Amino acid sequence: MKAEWINPFISNAIAVFEQMANLTLERTNLTLKEDPTPSNDVSIIVGITGFIQGQVVYSLKDHTAQRIAQAIAPKSATKIDSAFIESSIAEVANIITGRTTIQLSGQDKILHITPPTIVIGRNFSISFVKLKTISVNLASRFGTVEINIAIKESGHS
Repeated sequence: MKAEWINPFISNAIAVFEQMANLTLERTNLTLKEDPTPSNDVSIIVGITGFIQGQVVYSLKDHTAQRIAQAIAPKSATKIDSAFIESSIAEVANIITGRTTIQLSGQDKILHITPPTIVIGRNFSISFVKLKTISVNLASRFGTVEINIAIKESGHS
């Protein structure tokens, strides 16, 4: 896994959270894992295909997701329910991954992303891709956002 593929996820996450939620993120930890299985109760899974392929899994604690959704919500929003929280977090993950894949794409290197999948809770079973994963923790005043990046070169565009 190349640093030039990982760093844009980190820089775009920091930029998107700053722009959308006025939230400053700071990288606190980077580890290598065997797969992108998340550590927290709220997870957004986005697939990537093209010249690289794999999954990016954004993971947060429930209270962190709630606070981010409240920060993103328009001032006119009267109800911040679970559907709004899930939609908000999924949209942030989609924007981060979309910006990153645009940045990594070029004339002969094309990337596509899947619609985000939202997983709530810890009592579920998902078969994640078995790829070496870079797990990055980004700390904020609302809590930590974990980004698990499991991508590899696919050999075709």
